[in-house]
Amino acid sequence: MGIFTWSGLVSILIGFLGISVMILVHEFGHMFAARAAGIKVEVLSFGFGPAIFRFDGKETQYVIRAIPFGGSCKMSGGDDIQNAISQKKNRIETFEDGSIWSVGPLKRIFAYAAGPLANILFAFLCYALLMTIPTSIATYPPKVILSNDYPSLFHVESTAASEAGMRSGDTILSIEGKKVSSFKEIQDTLAQFKDKESVTIETDRGTFFLHAKNGLFGFVPYQEPIVGHVDSETPEKRAGLKAGDIITEANGKKVTNMMDLLEASNSSTYINFKVLRKGKTLDIGFENPGNSLNFTLREYTLRVPGMNFFKALWASGRACFSNLRQSIVSLYNVIRGKSAAGDTLGGTFAASQSIGMLTTSGFAHGFNSGMRIVLFLLASVSISLAVANLLPIPALDGGLILLSFAELVTRRTFHPRVYVILQIVGTIMIFAAIIALSFA
Repeated sequence: MGIFTWSGLVSILIGFLGISVMILVHEFGHMFAARAAGIKVEVLSFGFGPAIFRFDGKETQYVIRAIPFGGSCKMSGGDDIQNAISQKKNRIETFEDGSIWSVGPLKRIFAYAAGPLANILFAFLCYALLMTIPTSIATYPPKVILSNDYPSLFHVESTAASEAGMRSGDTILSIEGKKVSSFKEIQDTLAQFKDKESVTIETDRGTFFLHAKNGLFGFVPYQEPIVGHVDSETPEKRAGLKAGDIITEANGKKVTNMMDLLEASNSSTYINFKVLRKGKTLDIGFENPGNSLNFTLREYTLRVPGMNFFKALWASGRACFSNLRQSIVSLYNVIRGKSAAGDTLGGTFAASQSIGMLTTSGFAHGFNSGMRIVLFLLASVSISLAVANLLPIPALDGGLILLSFAELVTRRTFHPRVYVILQIVGTIMIFAAIIALSFA
């Protein structure tokens, strides 16, 4: 998808909106914790750049800035640092009411940690809601294609299914006496018997006894060559391919299933289809420079009910822990040089585009599908934001927590210039990282 199209720009805007929601959650977490700790919040700001809207609350000014990305929660105490520097003090000895320096290090740690914790809590709720939403998963009829019939795709000469006498096009009726009605049921049932010496499979042509080879039985779903969805801004779309078209030939060869289409795509940079549309046969040709198809075939769906809310809470906790651990491992690999920073962290621009594309694609397949994708992405981004902010970098929450912990251990604050220098260094590091990653 090109970014300089209406659909591309809408995707980017949706992505920026999603990331901005996570940042707002983060900053509100800081604000509520600061107030609970007795710290005054002077300004809660959304975005950066010049202010376009201001609202003065009882003790906090709320600001919306011109560029809708980022945010900040300014706590009282900056003047105390400046006063100590101007008075040439070695420590911050006097402070205003509600200043961050008027409370102990533990309360400051609580205020700093509340932003990441708010993101983790928000992710937990997103995962829980996601799991309660009913969904439809893609599946296929219990008809199979033997992978050895397509050696250019699967690189095998024989399979457990072919050695047992099965053929492409066979419809599986039952496995070990258990009836199956979809390819997903075939997969789920076979997973229970893959270590068995012999599995009895009944088909519309008879009964076969399969011995799995390396845990594989050697067949894939039979997908009828009926177009389900054509991606926008693609050669296929411009050539006129439409949902509902029945593809009968590809580059002069008969097409019976998806594997025939993949073979044609892999072997040519130009594809010519013969399609059947409303009783008429049409020729549709298009360039195929990447040897990949930009459309999907019609899917059969299986409705899966949502979880009970209380079960969803337990499952959400596991999902949060897994995502949190994965994010920490990914950052650790970047630090160790085992992963490229751009590949692992991505950039603001690239991330927003990906989020927007996935969201719009999800809603194109139905409201429930779209909402599940939105909640999943919000949860994932929220946890990533929490982990990134806990890095021990000056000006980030992790750096401030580390500094407060040092104050707790030494039982004293540092020279006021130390805080200013660390803030400047941290800000430079953050902006350098944003610039380096945004267009990575």
